[in-house]
Amino acid sequence: MNETMLLARRAVREVWRIPAATIPALFIPVFFLVVNLGQVNRVFPPSTPFLHGQHYVAFQIPVSLVFAVSSATSGLAMVTDVDVGYLDKLLAAPIRRTAIVWGRLAADLARGLAVSALVLAVGFAFGARVETGVIGVVLLIVLSALWGVAYAGIAIAIALKTKNVQTTNASFIIFFPLLFLTPNFVPLDQLAGPLQVIARFNPVTYVITGLRDLVLSPHIRWGSLGACVLTIVVTGIVLTALSLRALAHFSD
Repeated sequence: MNETMLLARRAVREVWRIPAATIPALFIPVFFLVVNLGQVNRVFPPSTPFLHGQHYVAFQIPVSLVFAVSSATSGLAMVTDVDVGYLDKLLAAPIRRTAIVWGRLAADLARGLAVSALVLAVGFAFGARVETGVIGVVLLIVLSALWGVAYAGIAIAIALKTKNVQTTNASFIIFFPLLFLTPNFVPLDQLAGPLQVIARFNPVTYVITGLRDLVLSPHIRWGSLGACVLTIVVTGIVLTALSLRALAHFSD
């Protein structure tokens, strides 16, 4: 546990010391949010049934939250550790290898909490409100950050497997189809037939829907919230296991 805490503290300090690694993760989702609002805000006025009296920004905020926290930052940091030889020193030290991955994921949690709070603040500035109140705000920030932790495993696994910064950075592209093959612009039942089928098999759909219900519904919808939590847990277990497996075979 001690080595995990020490490595986590180091990784979190990196987030604070190198803001340039986090700012793009914040800028791009906010940019897409502004562009989307400029394009369709008049198409979907607050009287649109699925907006429940809110502006379209409230419908888009969950998409921006998920977008903001799904980054390859920890993978890129892992490649840096490989390049400078720091990872070799850690592997030679008498510590558990799992602590190396847990430390990186701790940084993703800290980054995710900060970025989610900032994206939500931008949404409030554009007129969005969270109908489920303070509990909903806390759940939005925490669940978004936990999704970022769950998704970070794929970039760490690619970084350990390829040891290449370009390939690891390109792993971020994987998330684009996952994000856009979801009900990100309109509700699931209003998508075209084939896209609706694909969206139902896309795990990101259930994360966005769970977060969106916290924004738009006056009461917590336990079904969508449970599906959101379950998706985050399963994704986290699978992708973290992949990263731990890649670390176990790092020297092969």
